[in-house]
Amino acid sequence: MMFRQGKPTIRSQLSTLVAACVLPVWLIAALMARHAYVTKLDQVSRDLLENARGMSMAVDRELANVQASLTALGSSPSFRKGDFVALHQQSKGILKNYPGADIIVADGTGQQLVNTYRPLGSRLPKRNNPDTVRRIFEGGKPIVSDLFRGAVTKRAVIAIDVPVVIDGVVAYDLSMSFPSQVLSSVLQSQNVFKDWYGTVVDRNGVITARTRNLAEFVGRQITGDLRTAMSRANEGTISLKNSQGVPTFSAFSKSPFTGWTVAVAVPTETALGEIYSWMRWAVGVGVAISLLGILLASWIASRIAKDIQSLVEPALAIGRGEVATAIGTDSKEASELAEALVQASQLLHRRAEERDQAERQLSLTIEELRLETVERSRAMEEVRRQEQLLTQQSRQAALGEMVGNIAHQWRQPLNALGLLVQQPLLFHELGELDREFLKEHAAKSMEIVKHMSQTIDDFRNFFRPDKEKIRFKVSDEVAKVLSLVDGSLQSLGVSLQVQQEGDPTIEGYPNEFAQVLLNVLLNARDVIAERAVVAPTVRVRIAEQAGRTVLTVTDNAGGIPEEIMDRIFDPYFTTKGPQAGTGVGLFMSKTIIEKNMGGVLTACNVDGGAQFRIEV
Repeated sequence: MMFRQGKPTIRSQLSTLVAACVLPVWLIAALMARHAYVTKLDQVSRDLLENARGMSMAVDRELANVQASLTALGSSPSFRKGDFVALHQQSKGILKNYPGADIIVADGTGQQLVNTYRPLGSRLPKRNNPDTVRRIFEGGKPIVSDLFRGAVTKRAVIAIDVPVVIDGVVAYDLSMSFPSQVLSSVLQSQNVFKDWYGTVVDRNGVITARTRNLAEFVGRQITGDLRTAMSRANEGTISLKNSQGVPTFSAFSKSPFTGWTVAVAVPTETALGEIYSWMRWAVGVGVAISLLGILLASWIASRIAKDIQSLVEPALAIGRGEVATAIGTDSKEASELAEALVQASQLLHRRAEERDQAERQLSLTIEELRLETVERSRAMEEVRRQEQLLTQQSRQAALGEMVGNIAHQWRQPLNALGLLVQQPLLFHELGELDREFLKEHAAKSMEIVKHMSQTIDDFRNFFRPDKEKIRFKVSDEVAKVLSLVDGSLQSLGVSLQVQQEGDPTIEGYPNEFAQVLLNVLLNARDVIAERAVVAPTVRVRIAEQAGRTVLTVTDNAGGIPEEIMDRIFDPYFTTKGPQAGTGVGLFMSKTIIEKNMGGVLTACNVDGGAQFRIEV
């Protein structure tokens, strides 16, 4: 018996299988490590940004409290009296709540009149921030300054200035200045993480306060990537190196109250130390487990290969038609396989008989399936016949509804045509009948007749799926409809107002759109006539809102009763009686706008009347 050379052994294949199993584990472990790393980065970024926002809000609250205190002091009667001695005492009382701060009162030239840093009556210079004084007297609004050096204290301070208004005129500039330590204390109270540090930067990019090394950094300009990022956005996160060259994660948030920016930073090693430690531990454990698994798999592979090799001789015996003898193996599965080989010859004969029986059973099953298929084909044919019958009945029902709709659409144009027919006789009796009137009268009559004819075509095509949409101007269709109802509206003394903003267009069916507008206008006319409205008005407005065309029709006929508001678009609902309408007009109008043109038709009550809104 010849064996084919070059085939892989069971041992080599099992070793390859183990390696293939270990590789996905390492890949998954790498993905998990990356996910943990990215998740930690996201968490650090979120925590930094939330901390920056919290510090910014805390600074805003502190400055708002100072501004409120100054505003309260600014209402003191001592200002009107010019009693600066009393103001000096009152300021001292307020400063008990703000250690290290000073209150200054200055006039329009910036000359200090009161400065609590100096004893009352001391000679005082002008303020060192004349631009702030000028803005207080010109704008009359509170101002939070950037960092500057006080004219008296010679310290780097921040000031909040509020105007003191007497008889409607800004009379004084009331200011409280305080050193950076005040804001640094506020930041430190919010800095909940030990190794994190925060910085306040004013509108000029100057460091105003800091939780660490305040004396070293206050008054310095920020530079580099952080300044660039602050100039591009109101808040965000960024990775950079601090002034000592240490990599850090930073986040910043700009205050809408002061225009200042609060930045929070943490060293990268501190932020990611935990994840780095976890990744080193995970790699070590993974390597140990992988090596142990490979060794164990190699040992098991050698045993499996030995058992498989021992089954070669029984298999060859069966191939030669001999009776295989039982052999001993180290594994349960190999022993069972050896016993199975011994019984293989008997099973082969038995399987042959079972195969013949199965072939006969298969033939019977195929015949049964053929008969079942014929029966199902008959049933499907009956279903198709029932579907065709339902389709025919649906078309007949639609045709009956279309006839009712045509009757509704014709009722109001016929009324308008009847009014036009009576006008020549009336104008003849008044002696105002001339050729121009007859020509205009005939044109309007023919326009109504054409519209009635077009109605038949429109409703005939309404249920056809092959109607093509075109882009048309809304103003053209409005003008066409208004020309049809102008006479009937004038006969009732209706003031028709048209307001157009822009020249919007719609992709849809212009005739159907015109029919909807005609229905709405004639309904408004009928309500005005029914309720005998004094000084009736109908306003048509064309506009474009959020990329959609909006057409509204508003009357002053008292509005729609609330008890029927939810039913006005139902089919066959009408308040006019059977002689005036079938109750299908608004239903068909809503169907045209919403189903055929993808828009919205709604109604609501406004001041003194009702408003119908078409939005496409």
